Amino acid sequence: MLRIACVVCGALEENAYVVENEGRAGAFLVDPGDDYAALVRALAGRKLSAICLTHAHYDHMLAAPGLIADTGAKLYAGAKDMPALNDARLNLYAPGWSRLPAPQGLKAIAYGEELEVCGVRLQVISTPGHTPGGVCLYAKDEGVLFSGDTLFCAGYGRVDFPGSSAADMRASLLKLFALPGETRVLPGHGEETTIARERARYQL
Repeated sequence: MLRIACVVCGALEENAYVVENEGRAGAFLVDPGDDYAALVRALAGRKLSAICLTHAHYDHMLAAPGLIADTGAKLYAGAKDMPALNDARLNLYAPGWSRLPAPQGLKAIAYGEELEVCGVRLQVISTPGHTPGGVCLYAKDEGVLFSGDTLFCAGYGRVDFPGSSAADMRASLLKLFALPGETRVLPGHGEETTIARERARYQL
């Protein structure tokens, strides 16, 4: 059984998720944003095994360099988002909106089709649109989708950024709407929702 704690980070109120598998050692983080201290508190001394990015925009990864330096956790990202990891122009870093400095020195492992971390099997669903290498992470056995900035409650990620694509976003949403309706959707911003609730809002 998954235990998931949401930590709302920074001025853009980005949702970071601390995830552990009950009965298994360690935890992993999805999208550690602009609040290093709060994320450390949420980890509560648990070993951080991995950091999983849904996409490489600054508000979803500002705490990653410090956490990696402190714990040695592995970093995972979509292959097509690798150029943005340490490029402030591509990751849209905004110093006026950030407490932490722009990411530097990040090196990530490119996702395959599946990732197993802390005993949790995650299907890696390629969902370009908001960014070229955006992904959603689907814990099928638990019925949970970490949707990043692809799908929100009553919305989806912006497609007017460098590397964004409205056509890709439409295709990505269709891919997500094929998942079981009861799937919990844990987005990168805002409140939790379900696939059925979001699917009903659109005519794609």
